[in-house]
Order: sequence, then C-alpha cells, then structure tokens
Amino acid sequence: MKRNLIISAAFSSLMLLAVSCDTKKNTADYVTDENFKVYTDTTYPQQPVDVVDSISEANSRKRLSYALNGPRVELLLDNVLIKVLEFNYTPSAENISVADFNFDSYDDIFIPYESPPDYGTYFCYDPEKNSFVENNELNAIGRITKVTDEGIITEDRSDDLTQRYIEYQWTNGKLKAFKKTETFKSAENGEIITNIYSYDEKGNEYLSG
Repeated sequence: MKRNLIISAAFSSLMLLAVSCDTKKNTADYVTDENFKVYTDTTYPQQPVDVVDSISEANSRKRLSYALNGPRVELLLDNVLIKVLEFNYTPSAENISVADFNFDSYDDIFIPYESPPDYGTYFCYDPEKNSFVENNELNAIGRITKVTDEGIITEDRSDDLTQRYIEYQWTNGKLKAFKKTETFKSAENGEIITNIYSYDEKGNEYLSG
C-alpha cells in the first residue's frame, strides 16, 4: 500500500510539472503595444566632412525617436517629448517609416492606417514650431514611399500583374512626379515588357520609353 502511495505521488508530481510547462508563456506572447511602449531610434547617415556646414551638423545631432503606447504615438527629439499623436487604433510599429521625406535635414515620420497599412499620414518636423505637422504634398500621395540619397521619392503601386513605380522630386516646395516605370508580362507571347512614362508641367503623363 505504501509503495502504491509513493508511485501515485510521483505520478501526480510529473503531471503537475507537465501542466506547468504547458501553461508557461513565452515573453513575446504577452508583450504587446497595448501593454508596453516600443521605442525606436533613428540616426542620420554619415556625410563627408567637407560638405557638412554648421547648420546641417547641428541638425544631424537631433535624433528622432517614437514611442507607441496604445493609440498614442509620442514623438521625441533628442529624447525630449515634443508631439503626441492620438489615433483611434494602435498603429503597427512594423509599418511606421522614418526618413527625411522632404529633404530638409530633419527626420520625418509616416504613420500607417489600421487598414490598409501601406496608406497613412506623413508628419514632417517644423523647426520653427519645434513640432511635427502634417505635410500636404506627401499626404496627397498618401501611402508609404522610399527615399534615395539622390533626392528621389519612390512610390510602389505594383499589383499582381504589373510592377509599377512612380518617382517624385521636390521642386519649389512641391512634390512632382517625373517618371513612372511599368513592367509586366505580355499576355500574347509571355515577353517581359517595360514601359516608361514621363510627366509634363501640368502633371499629365505620356509614354516616353
């Protein structure tokens, strides 16, 4: 009888250990934007010393970071809170993008919509107001873009059948499209076709290559 009790107790201990292991959660399972702040820093790329003047050198020391706290996006410059954006949803940290979208030597931020996340709102830093304000030119595009070192902003409008990219440049404070590239497979013979479009002064596109 005593031996049976010992075996029973050992079996119960093993079962309790198994249940404990099953119910143990990985940290990633419960760390969410709703419960924790997510801090992300961004820094400027290094520039050659001979092209850095006193103004851009001062600007390059400013570091934009943001914190997600549920539906709040807190924008910090050099770790000082300067703007709080309130939304009725929790923006996805994965789809937030930070870059110098208007090429003024200050980082800006793109906050995605809840759905679809590739669309959203641009907020650019205004040094005179020491704050971030919506940018009408960028928001006319209204979706995430990529910035190149050559001062070009690229929008990806690809779909299942066509790779489509539109390139923009800033001209006198206006963001203007200057090139669209479309690549697709011909339905007739399967040949890969690339069409290049340009834009006139009124923004009308025409086939140029």
